[in-house]
Amino acid sequence: MAGDDRVVVQAEPLRAFAAALFEKVGVPPADAALVADTLVEADLRGVHSHGIVRLDPYIPRLQAGGMRAVTEVTIIRELPATMLVDGNNGIGQVISARAMELAIERARSAGIGVVGVRNSNHFGAAAYYPMLAVKADMVGLLFSNASPGLAPWGSITAMLGNNPWAIAVPAGREFPVLLDMANSVVARGKIRLAAMAGRPIPEGWAANKRGEPTTDAQEGLEGMILPVGGYKGSGISIMWDLLAGALTGAAILDELSGPYKLDRPQGTGHLFMAINVEAFRPLDELKARVDEYARKVHDAERAAGVDRIYLPGELEWLTKQERERSGIPLAKATIEEIRSLAEKLGVPFDR
Repeated sequence: MAGDDRVVVQAEPLRAFAAALFEKVGVPPADAALVADTLVEADLRGVHSHGIVRLDPYIPRLQAGGMRAVTEVTIIRELPATMLVDGNNGIGQVISARAMELAIERARSAGIGVVGVRNSNHFGAAAYYPMLAVKADMVGLLFSNASPGLAPWGSITAMLGNNPWAIAVPAGREFPVLLDMANSVVARGKIRLAAMAGRPIPEGWAANKRGEPTTDAQEGLEGMILPVGGYKGSGISIMWDLLAGALTGAAILDELSGPYKLDRPQGTGHLFMAINVEAFRPLDELKARVDEYARKVHDAERAAGVDRIYLPGELEWLTKQERERSGIPLAKATIEEIRSLAEKLGVPFDR
């Protein structure tokens, strides 16, 4: 046990369990394993809002026909460095991994690869995909739009998504530098977790339908999440919607459907980029420079009460290392939710 409201689960059996659930609803084994890995990876990194808790709505969406179990990615157009693909309402994680792989292939020959995606769905934690580029010794970037939940600055109409983005840069001895963020103060998934647990949310996370600040998680879900940095976060979300949505031919603004509307395709758009480091300088030189950069940041004079200065993604890497040894602490509410799914599908779950 990890406290009165948490249960520790090991990563590998959790992956196998999640994959079995996806296979049960018609997802091919390789794709089921991929989606399961994205969810468990998020939990390992401490990003529970995008972890195994996402089995609901994914499994019910597959059952309701809002998302196809068999993912087919088709090429619409291509040039030496770019490609536009249609996800055909398949599983967001499968589409996204394939799109980044295609961007990496382009970058090997052209120096950079950019792949736009239309007709996708929720893809889990954004960090997973730039790390595919890092594993290929490249820099990875992605920009996505998302279902409405954030109002343009000055409005009380939640017509923007929080539109996540992520960038990963390889390092040598240090962890890869990995920024994964949305343009809201907090991911909506964290507000949903608070609502599930009956907990209030901090001030500044969300507003109700009237645009008034709220600490009630359910009111926040029904109202709007607040942009990070005020008008700046709103502006970034608009630009990512134009790149991931308008440029690719995907849905934009309130044309997108949310993942909890189980029988409706989301129409999500993404833009993936891979940069071949060798097009600019030898890979070893970049890795050494990133290591030097990390050391300088770590050695910077700390403010009062600060024990350590972290680079983007570093805290999550450390959390992952610890949880690979000791297991993943999951909220009891999450355990009960996935147990219910398992019972309905006849998949064993021993927690």
